[in-house]
Amino acid sequence: MAVHLTLSLHFIILCLFSPVLSGLFDEYSCYSRLDVCRLKDVALESDRAIELSTFRDIRDPLVIESGTIPKFSQALWKKIPSVLDVTVDRIGIVQLFIRPGLLHLSAVGNAIDKVLLDETKNSEYSMLTLHLSNNQLTELPPLERFVRLMTLAVDNNLLSSIDMGAFSKLTNLRVLSLAHNRLLTVTSPADTPLQLIKLRRLSFAGNQLAVLDIRTWEFDSLEDLNVTSNSLTRFDGSLTQFPVLKRLDLAHNRWYCEWLMMLYTHEDTALGLKLDADEPDRCRDENMMVPRHHCCNPAGADGSGLIDIFGDKWDELKRLALLLDKINATIANGSASVNRVLNVQHEALSGRVAKLTEAQKEQTVQLRELEQGINHQKEKLRNLETELKEKVNRLNQEVNAHWNQTDAGSDEQLMNFTATLATAPTNWSMLAVQNQNNLSQLQKLFVTTSKQFNSYSDKSYEQEALLKAQSARIDNVQQELNEVRRSEKLIQQQLETLEPDANRILSFLTEIRKGCVDDEEEHVESYE
Repeated sequence: MAVHLTLSLHFIILCLFSPVLSGLFDEYSCYSRLDVCRLKDVALESDRAIELSTFRDIRDPLVIESGTIPKFSQALWKKIPSVLDVTVDRIGIVQLFIRPGLLHLSAVGNAIDKVLLDETKNSEYSMLTLHLSNNQLTELPPLERFVRLMTLAVDNNLLSSIDMGAFSKLTNLRVLSLAHNRLLTVTSPADTPLQLIKLRRLSFAGNQLAVLDIRTWEFDSLEDLNVTSNSLTRFDGSLTQFPVLKRLDLAHNRWYCEWLMMLYTHEDTALGLKLDADEPDRCRDENMMVPRHHCCNPAGADGSGLIDIFGDKWDELKRLALLLDKINATIANGSASVNRVLNVQHEALSGRVAKLTEAQKEQTVQLRELEQGINHQKEKLRNLETELKEKVNRLNQEVNAHWNQTDAGSDEQLMNFTATLATAPTNWSMLAVQNQNNLSQLQKLFVTTSKQFNSYSDKSYEQEALLKAQSARIDNVQQELNEVRRSEKLIQQQLETLEPDANRILSFLTEIRKGCVDDEEEHVESYE
């Protein structure tokens, strides 16, 4: 009997203190039979409650509709290990752990101020979409491990600054929304291009930005850019970095009119780009100008302040518009006349250069012929000199031979020689005269040849000097031609630089004049 009483007592105690048997154990399962698994009234306000809870027959996608889970921890994820698509909106989450295997996570409308990731730093996340809007985040979680992420929305948080380099490894990102935070600065890597080649939508709406630096952004697929409701005055960089941009929302900012006019010029040349518009009442109430679609302020002299462009300045603006029309006409006429003059000068100089080049070619041919003639005359002179020397040597040999025969002969030979001389004096005299004539002719020929050689040498020197002078003239003409070409190029560059500014000023003054006429018509109607 005592044994049965003891067992009964133990059973009662076990029933009272065992959570499974006493009803203190919380079990959750899908109450909907549709494809979406829905849970409600999930109250896990402590680590102990999470530890004691159970989840039965949970499937994808999972939606926790109501309840309170301040700490959505790693231990809670272990209770639902097979779930990959989870929505936990507005259930009071303060601290959120993100499991690496998740594909889709929405935690909108909570009080999240801290996001935890898996401690295994080398593991990459499989996340495709992440929605953390309407929370208390002051900084973004480390995103370099979310290499497959396609959509990231962190609107309506407490972010004050963003480094766009944090998204550099998100090469699959399509949508990025940072709207309605407290952003004062958006920085980018200075030297490294930020290449998000698949990004299509980007929003900075509802922040406090004054300048947006887009110089290193290379978003080849960006179609929608929203920067409304900031304090922006300009972009640093060109919209040509977004070649397929289709929509640009700029309303409710503090744009500089000069930058805005350049943007409108880009809009006119871009294919299919659509802009939003400010309300006309806002421009009038805030004393701002309306060039086309948006309110703007003209930059002051220091580039930072603002000037009052209303009041008695309209007459002056009209006068400036007329002057601008005259300047444009003068520029157009001046450009045409200057181009004509430069073209005429260019053609004349080109003709002179062509003639000088042809003359140089002819003189080069003549000089080559003169050099060949000089060489030929030198060769003839050497041959004549050689022949003359040979004849003189033969004559000397003959004279010496006769003289030696006379000295070495006997008296009989001397007598015979004397008789010979006596009997043939006429033949010897004729031979002497003939030899004398030959020497005279050779001497004359030598003198003539020397004169011809000297003449050819003088002409060669003259032609060489003339060629040097012609080359110097050609160099001077070429320098003048190059100088004219540089002047032409400089004038063309100045005209190209001046023409866009003149066009922008003309367009700007035209818009002002149009606005002035509209205001005058309104005043006339109100007066009537």
